[in-house]
Amino acid sequence: MSATVPGTRRTFAGSAFDLADSPDGYLLKRDSRMLHVPNCPHEPTLDVEPWTAEQVETAWRNAPDLPLTTVTDPRFCTTCVARSVPEDLHSTARIAKVSAAARVVLDHLFGDRRSVIDPMATIWTAELAETVRAALEDSPDAGGGSTFERLHAQLAQQQREVVLLAAELVYLRGVPLAGVSAAKKLEHVTTVLSWLADPPPVPTVMVEGASTGGTFKGGQGYNTQMWQQIAWLAAFVARWARLDKDVQSELLSDPWTFRGFLGANPRELPSMRNAFAFMVFPGVFDETINEGHKYAIRRAFADLIGGPSGKDAISLDRDLHEVRMAIEAQTGERISWYLKPWRDHWYPEADILGDRAWAVRPRPGGRELAEQWVTEGFVSLAAAHLGEVPAGAELAEVRSAVGAGYDHQDYAQQYELTNDYFAFLSRMTTGDIVLARSDEDVWVGRITGEPSYFPEAPRLRREVEWDDTPRALAELPPPVPALLAQTGTLLDLTAGRGALDALIAQQAESSETPVPPPLPPARLTLPRATPELAARLHMPQPWLGDLISTLDARRQVVLYGPPGTGKTFTARAIARHVAGDGVRVVQFHPSYAYEDFFEGFRPAGQADGRLSFELRPGPLRQIAALAADDPTVPWVLVIDEINRGNIAKIFGELYFLLEYRDAAISLQYSSDREFRLPENLYLIGTMNTADRSIAIVDAAIRRRFAFLEMHPDTEPVGGLLERWLEANLRPLERAALLRSLNAELGQENRDFQIGPSYLMRADAETEEGLQRIWRYDLLPLLEEQFYGRLSPAEIAERFGLDAVRRRTQPTVDRTIPDAGLALEVGDGAPHAPSS
Repeated sequence: MSATVPGTRRTFAGSAFDLADSPDGYLLKRDSRMLHVPNCPHEPTLDVEPWTAEQVETAWRNAPDLPLTTVTDPRFCTTCVARSVPEDLHSTARIAKVSAAARVVLDHLFGDRRSVIDPMATIWTAELAETVRAALEDSPDAGGGSTFERLHAQLAQQQREVVLLAAELVYLRGVPLAGVSAAKKLEHVTTVLSWLADPPPVPTVMVEGASTGGTFKGGQGYNTQMWQQIAWLAAFVARWARLDKDVQSELLSDPWTFRGFLGANPRELPSMRNAFAFMVFPGVFDETINEGHKYAIRRAFADLIGGPSGKDAISLDRDLHEVRMAIEAQTGERISWYLKPWRDHWYPEADILGDRAWAVRPRPGGRELAEQWVTEGFVSLAAAHLGEVPAGAELAEVRSAVGAGYDHQDYAQQYELTNDYFAFLSRMTTGDIVLARSDEDVWVGRITGEPSYFPEAPRLRREVEWDDTPRALAELPPPVPALLAQTGTLLDLTAGRGALDALIAQQAESSETPVPPPLPPARLTLPRATPELAARLHMPQPWLGDLISTLDARRQVVLYGPPGTGKTFTARAIARHVAGDGVRVVQFHPSYAYEDFFEGFRPAGQADGRLSFELRPGPLRQIAALAADDPTVPWVLVIDEINRGNIAKIFGELYFLLEYRDAAISLQYSSDREFRLPENLYLIGTMNTADRSIAIVDAAIRRRFAFLEMHPDTEPVGGLLERWLEANLRPLERAALLRSLNAELGQENRDFQIGPSYLMRADAETEEGLQRIWRYDLLPLLEEQFYGRLSPAEIAERFGLDAVRRRTQPTVDRTIPDAGLALEVGDGAPHAPSS
């Protein structure tokens, strides 16, 4: 069975694949191994050189269309290609699977009320459902802990039937979810069952039901509402179980009567209500669970049914059903609101006016037509069958004209034409920037006139003031080249408007003397290391210069080394030196997550006392916004203890942007807008090698960050304590003690050696303070590192302050400049004489 992904660039064995979805067929390089997509049964190929991501993309675009069986390149895996084709979440087959999985439980809820897990138990009763609901909503600690912690605290001692009901509600809630794996769905069920003294196995029918894949990706907002959703389901069951059998039969016989009953739930939860209505009547209610999306879809297509029938949620569902039926009567197949061209019509709803930027592909005619546009001062769209549609026409009016003139075209193609014509007639405005591209050449202009219709061509036209000198695509400032890689005839480039404005301004300032086309704006350069910075940090200026140059070139660096080497101090100092007040600091830890670092849904109290969830930015998103708003100055995010968190989980899809700053990605929780990491945002991480060796850090992070070591036996840390003591007119004994301690630790324990910051504290000035630092800071640190190898007594005997002092023999006199103190030193390190 063939599968088609819109915007396809390649065809294999009769199936079409889009570049964004299916480059996985080419095996990528990772740790010198050939990497297959997950679950591919093949072993990585070791006897060929893998390709980089850029080589994969080039091969994907340039290779001819071939049957899978004829692909012989050893870097290509036909199984990976087959697995990379996404199944349409909204296909008729997928919806039937999800409906059947829900029926596993619903048939008992609406029928014999028995448990699927234990058919001998009757669980779908008002009393049991009310117990589950109260456990989540009415218990004193209902406001804290995870869903399962709350349930466990309240249900662990309840009768067996209550726990069985909770487990089956958890299953039902997860059935339509596509963003949660089958294993995770089953884990949720088995977690609840584990609270029983004799946990029963999950029946095969539920195991299979959890594996159907779901019909929507709920995202973090939906997932964090789990306890509310289970409480909603339990409240529904309690209400349902109290109804007479005749009333239940009447409700189940009419979807719209049933929908009215759902809407009467005092615990209104639109997402769960929509998901539940879909599971009960999948042929009537839409699988779209986002209420806002439903309203946006209706607004975009309401003209097909004569306008909205009402403002309430039930009217919304009725209208959406009628809109779907009207469209599918034309297409002859089920459509998905989330695939082209339907998605472009409603999501996100387009701004009608504004400072925007566009690209129009000269089709047909290619370069010849583009040059005609530039010479004659206009841009146009072919409109052979459109007829005259006025400027500023409403979307419905454009769609009607396209439907009448292009009825010979596929229905989906009609909607793509509608999007293009509506943008050209009603969204473009005077002052907008417009680009024309032919091969690798791009012309830039500004719209100066309203749209008009030329029946002789026939084409839609707008007057444009062009720069008649083409630019090479590669010379355009980011993110414009990435935006131009989109498919389609008319592209919205507004995300690159700022970069294009700067390009046009640079052109306007050039002299009348012919000059080469302007290059992209010069990249921001960080300030260099100064003697004053080196003196303030007591570090060599060349090393600091190398650090800043590396940060400038790579934008992401990690300072790593043993504890006490001044990594965090140095990172913050360098950040302030290059960015002034444009610095933010965050510290990773084991429970830190993507939602903490970038963005995620967080609880928010409402005026009526109810709890809701709102999307809140984390420190990276906040500083990225500041950097994007002020691109002329550097901004620095310092990530302390970067290796203490799950780096891959925390960065998520942002990994890609660390390597490709000129690209954009769709985010987990803000998929309606593409996101880029600004060019002027820099990251400095710190890593304690005593916690985790650099050798086992995620290879993806090692590739994206430059790593600079700060170790006690090398510059800039080696000699730092002595320089600091000299600058502050202090005896040099502490430097000798530290050198002796690290010498005793030796190279075999290099990652455990001690940095100088412990001995730069004010309390290290006195003997008593020095003893405390040694006893309560250094020895406990070494006890942790030598756990299982040396006892605390052995560590104290070998590394204690007295033992280290005995090994630090004075052999040479040394005087601190202007201090007036004669010091005895040994092994090249000072030692203060006893008083």
